[in-house]
Amino acid sequence: MSDVSDQIVSGLSLIVVAQAIAWALLFFILFVTIAPIGLRPRTITWVNLDRSLAFAAMAFFFVLGYSRSAALVALICVIGAGLSELLQFLSPSRHARLPDAMAKSIGAAAGAVVAMVALATSGSMAI
Repeated sequence: MSDVSDQIVSGLSLIVVAQAIAWALLFFILFVTIAPIGLRPRTITWVNLDRSLAFAAMAFFFVLGYSRSAALVALICVIGAGLSELLQFLSPSRHARLPDAMAKSIGAAAGAVVAMVALATSGSMAI
């Protein structure tokens, strides 16, 4: 019996960790999105690739953390990624651009799809 309870606790722990990472990434991304341009971290690769990767990671962890509503969570991440570009209107040193919104949304979609495939292949997806 302890094997089953250990698996449940382990699974719940992974869910909590995925949720914590997802929310931390969201808050970091929102800060970077509306902060003055001087506070934005330097890019590691091309700017749009960095954007895509950040939103891919965020969507990946949100879908893993909230797998019971994976499709809805994925949709919210993709739409939210595009809409996050509008937050740049709150900062005078930033500007919202459609190509940036598209890069963010494509990244979110890719991260969500990877998470959904991972969940489906592990047999723990509950859509």
